[in-house]
Amino acid sequence: MSGILGLMDIAKRALAANQLGVEVTGNNIANVNTPGYSRQRAIFETSQALPMPYGPLGYGVRVSGIERAFDPLVAARLDQNTSSLADYKSRKADLDQIASLFNETQDGGLSQLFAEFWDAWNDLADNPTGAGERQTLLGQAQTLADAFSFRADQLVQARSDITQRLGPVIAEINAHAARIAQLNGEIQAIETPEHHANDLRDERQSELNQLSALIGIRYYTTGNGTINVTLANGTSLVQSMDSYSLRYEITPSDTVSVIWQGPGGTEEDVTSGLDGGELSAHIAVRDTLIPQFQEDLDALAQELIAGVNALHSQGVGLDLLSTTTSSYFVSSTAAALQNNPSLAFGDRIVAPGQFTVHVEDGSGGTTATVINITSATSLADLATALNAVAGISATIVTNGSENRLQITADSGYSFGFSEDTSNVLMALGVNTFFTGDNAWSLGVNDALVNNSDLIAAGRIDTLTGAHPPGDNRNALALADLENQAVTGLGGLTFENAYRRLVTDIGLEAEQAGNQQNFYQGLVDQFTQLRDSVSGVSLDDEFTNLIKFQRAYQAAAQMITAADEMLQALLAIKK
Repeated sequence: MSGILGLMDIAKRALAANQLGVEVTGNNIANVNTPGYSRQRAIFETSQALPMPYGPLGYGVRVSGIERAFDPLVAARLDQNTSSLADYKSRKADLDQIASLFNETQDGGLSQLFAEFWDAWNDLADNPTGAGERQTLLGQAQTLADAFSFRADQLVQARSDITQRLGPVIAEINAHAARIAQLNGEIQAIETPEHHANDLRDERQSELNQLSALIGIRYYTTGNGTINVTLANGTSLVQSMDSYSLRYEITPSDTVSVIWQGPGGTEEDVTSGLDGGELSAHIAVRDTLIPQFQEDLDALAQELIAGVNALHSQGVGLDLLSTTTSSYFVSSTAAALQNNPSLAFGDRIVAPGQFTVHVEDGSGGTTATVINITSATSLADLATALNAVAGISATIVTNGSENRLQITADSGYSFGFSEDTSNVLMALGVNTFFTGDNAWSLGVNDALVNNSDLIAAGRIDTLTGAHPPGDNRNALALADLENQAVTGLGGLTFENAYRRLVTDIGLEAEQAGNQQNFYQGLVDQFTQLRDSVSGVSLDDEFTNLIKFQRAYQAAAQMITAADEMLQALLAIKK
């Protein structure tokens, strides 16, 4: 068609095209603050020219579609870095909570409590008979034990809190995967090769971004416009219009196992293949970092218990003992004590070894008997050997599967110990200061709490059996533990070992923070790149709005001109 009617048709096409341009521009302006929205633009093309005697004549404009401004490579990089950012951000939050438990800048820190505990032993050494010094020592010891127990309990609580967060995170992952699969179906249903479902694609990309913050993913677009999503190890999470779920369970070893639920009831443990995202961070903190902190704290408590008890068990209070019952137990009285699995410190028993039992009668006369310990010595053997010592008797107190050694002096007699090279007294908890075998169970022996005179500040003279109340040799030896290198702590002192633990926690938190800042920078960079491509610029949209408005007015003017031309032509025919 050519001539005046062709001109009108060109104008009509221009009106429709520029009206669409205004509508698309208006949609961009309306969604300037909509998260995940990608700027759109109408694609105008020249209509096919018509053959004319004087050459091809253009036939106006045609709209080939509405294009979404989107760079898939930038989006993929953004999602990858979002996953890493979420990982370290979650780690940082979890580790900051743990680090607050070991804040040594406030009163009541373990470093301060350690120092006060050792000072209390020094004070007792200055006045071994002082009741006040003994009560102060018990108070400082109980405060130190409570501090250990509190931190151990809070670490357990931190793991429990993280466990409680796993369910909601996995539920979100499953919900996003299901929605992506649903959007795949909706997009495939309405798209054609020429026209894309731009808004649905934006929503799907937003779902992918939210999913990547929860769990590390990889994804790719198929030929039909759908997106397949896999975990970092390649396990399929979304395939076309099908999605697969995750669940978690706590294993017998108290670790998290993430189970992928595939088609036909197939299940697979994918925990080791997780990489990035909030879920991976929670599992790493729960199952790797916190257990390491717990292990270090328990090691510190165990060395404290063993070190103090080893000396205390060989010491003597203001009076000798009339009776004592071991703090620790064995499940079998016939099993060897050395490396006994039911004995908390059984691995510290040295065989062959020995200790000396001193028995005193009512007149002050003493006898010393050496008890030999071999690698085969059992609790029953030890009780038999002690029963052979005149003036005391040994029995095994049984409560269910717990068998403890009880030593009782005969009427008019008392007893004490010295020179234990076997560590069996410490391992059994005989005449010891602390109870428990880890940070949570650390406590002070009730026998001492009920009778502070039993605190072993002195030692029995190995030659004469004398034990003057003013003797402070054991209190000094216990106070000296403060500055001694402990083999079980890597050759560090108690103070330095604790500081290493605090430093390790701080370094983990600091490293997570540094990584968070690094990936935050990358996310910001790729967000800017995405926005430079997909973001809505109001300045640009206002310019486009004016451009389309003026083009629409010009097209309307074309119709007016064509109408006047037609009217003029009709007037000639009249």
